[in-house]
Amino acid sequence: MPRSLPPLNALRAFEAAGRLGSFTKAALELNVSHSAISRHVRGLEKRLNAHLFRTKNTGVALTDQGAGYLAEITPALDWIAEATEALSDPPEGSVTLTTESTIAQKWLVPRLANLKARHPEVDLRLSVATQVMDIDAHDFDMGLRYLRSDPPPGYDLLFPSIARAYAAPGFAPSKNEELDLLALANGPLIEEATFRFWPEWFEKAGLKQVPELDLPHPLGALLAIQSAVAGLGAVLMDAHLCEPELNSGALVEISPVQVPFGGYYLAVNSRAKRRKAVQAVRKWLLDECAHPD
Repeated sequence: MPRSLPPLNALRAFEAAGRLGSFTKAALELNVSHSAISRHVRGLEKRLNAHLFRTKNTGVALTDQGAGYLAEITPALDWIAEATEALSDPPEGSVTLTTESTIAQKWLVPRLANLKARHPEVDLRLSVATQVMDIDAHDFDMGLRYLRSDPPPGYDLLFPSIARAYAAPGFAPSKNEELDLLALANGPLIEEATFRFWPEWFEKAGLKQVPELDLPHPLGALLAIQSAVAGLGAVLMDAHLCEPELNSGALVEISPVQVPFGGYYLAVNSRAKRRKAVQAVRKWLLDECAHPD
């Protein structure tokens, strides 16, 4: 018995509009006109004898019938796309990844040439933000994010975050050829907004009586790193966030004392995890972290 299926273009138009909550955004995603989306949706509603959308001030919203239909057809369209992509070898297509600016600039971007060499047909598109973005709500394929506590199920640990003390060469005070902790505690010190535990670090380093520290207003990671490079103070920082400065010698580690604090994790959108290109990027990121050299 032949299947009773609506036209594929109508289904794609409805699914994109329903997922994005906008005919305009759906038109941009599918590279068609707004009127084409509207025409496809009207035709689908007529065929199904159902109202799929209702209008609102900010665009469109799914009706109960539309939401139920979307929940059924989205996985089906995903399976079709994944089955089609699985026939391609090697992996190809675009992958969207969201992360915050410091880890993108200091760690991820310098490694993108490795990804291009390994998977030349994969186009990794970065979306850099100052705050954590919901990958499902914004339809990103994956997100690289810093978490201070245990992650939700399904997240991949890329690397733990470990704070160490860094400064420009020659900045750290010494006594008897060893780091002078008391002189260092008397400043100047730089406080980065995430790693705000200089007192705990000094206690762990062995300073029996930590003086009251004259700590400035916390800085963002990029500004804190540049301040340390300029010789304005020592800073507690994760090595991954100042990797270029450490490699160039602009910053040096002034003590072996380490303070673990959270980690960097990879989250993959459940709708995208079976795509071959997404799997390739995930595997590449895990390999980069397993073999940092």
